[in-house]
Amino acid sequence: MKKGDELELSISELSSEGMGIAKIEDNFVIFIPQTLPGDRVIAQINKKKSNYAEAKLVELLDESPDRVAPYSMHFGVCGGCKIQNFAYNKQLEFKTNVVKNAFLRIGEFDNIEVNDCLASPEVFYYRNKMEFSFSDDVWLEDPSLKGTEKFALGLHVPKFHSKILNIKYCFLQSEQSNKILNFTRDFFKERGTSIYSTKTHSGYLRFLIIRQSKHTPDLMVNLITENYDEELIKEYANALRYAVPEITTIINAITSKKAQVAFGEQEFVIYGDGVIYEKLTNLNGNEHTYKISANSFFQTNTLQAENLFNIGMQYGDFNGKDNVIDLYCGAGSISLFISDSVKYVKGVELVADAIANANKNKKLNGVANCDFELSDIKDFLKSSSIEQFNKIILDPPRAGLHPEICEILSETRKEKIVYISCNPSTQARDLKIICNKGNYKLGRIQPVDMFPHTYHVENVVEVLAN
Repeated sequence: MKKGDELELSISELSSEGMGIAKIEDNFVIFIPQTLPGDRVIAQINKKKSNYAEAKLVELLDESPDRVAPYSMHFGVCGGCKIQNFAYNKQLEFKTNVVKNAFLRIGEFDNIEVNDCLASPEVFYYRNKMEFSFSDDVWLEDPSLKGTEKFALGLHVPKFHSKILNIKYCFLQSEQSNKILNFTRDFFKERGTSIYSTKTHSGYLRFLIIRQSKHTPDLMVNLITENYDEELIKEYANALRYAVPEITTIINAITSKKAQVAFGEQEFVIYGDGVIYEKLTNLNGNEHTYKISANSFFQTNTLQAENLFNIGMQYGDFNGKDNVIDLYCGAGSISLFISDSVKYVKGVELVADAIANANKNKKLNGVANCDFELSDIKDFLKSSSIEQFNKIILDPPRAGLHPEICEILSETRKEKIVYISCNPSTQARDLKIICNKGNYKLGRIQPVDMFPHTYHVENVVEVLAN
């Protein structure tokens, strides 16, 4: 086998990143994007390594019985919903297996039981936040049209650094969000407004971020630009509000940083109060309100976030005697959510803006038994103050925990640790270290589908004192 060869292959499973896998002699693995288990295909090898190969789909000979017609006109080009053509019940089976494989192969845990992945209450229109990029490097599917279009507002095409696909309609966001997206593109394109270039580091338009609450009528538009043009932004805001009257606040965030990161260093509130509010209800029936600013982190699937946090509450078996540490607490979402079930909770976070938002949310909800501390997680865990806490809940970034943090946790003897993660691979890696001293063992494992039609899966693990 060599690069350029065409092979007839049968797809047996999906990789953890949603690519079809075919196995040939001696279990040699070939990864083929845009294929599904049950497909029989012709594929062309485009990369060959000693233990695996990558190929592109040339022809679909026989379709998997689990293939469904994708809703999106952009499917196959946009990188947002790579498995939208896979029957939803099979997506859930796939995500359950992703978690199982991570804990068996990476964590090296034997005899584990993984619950079936929890389905999302909504499989379309579920996202409360969408981030779109402006670019003059437009992806056009017809090569003959290359160079005819110089204005894009949409999503990145996989494996291309600057190419943006003009999204006309996205099924992950609401009808209002789609209206905002298309209106914004048309408004600035008609005026010939400049787009920021990563080559020249000049140009006005950079990002459009839309945030929308599920349990309140709040809807935020955040236009991120290179500088502040008061006349233009007010003209845009007035026209946009007329086109989409449901909008409750409009922000113009400014960033002069060269890196293409959708984060404003300065904000001008053009309309409304510059924030939105969301509500989540816990197992006790108590509702908590969260104030979300333009740069705040909040779980992007609101309805499923409620389920995710409630599973965390269940696995923590929290009661009125518990003193709990919430590590990587962000804006205090989990700390406040569990506060009415425990004696005391302390949220710890390294990001100052997040701690400021957490304290605002604490005040907003009138919670008295919760405090937040700005600290490096490692430094906090090394302090003697952790001895007063009997349980830990943590939800770290995708990269997981630093090995030294895992080592520190492995030497503690807490009644329970609840580990929530958006990356089962790093979670399994971390828990292998946390459990290696024999102080802890795994309990219940619950995958949660926060992101239907993508290969991503959230996972909650109960870690018990041994």
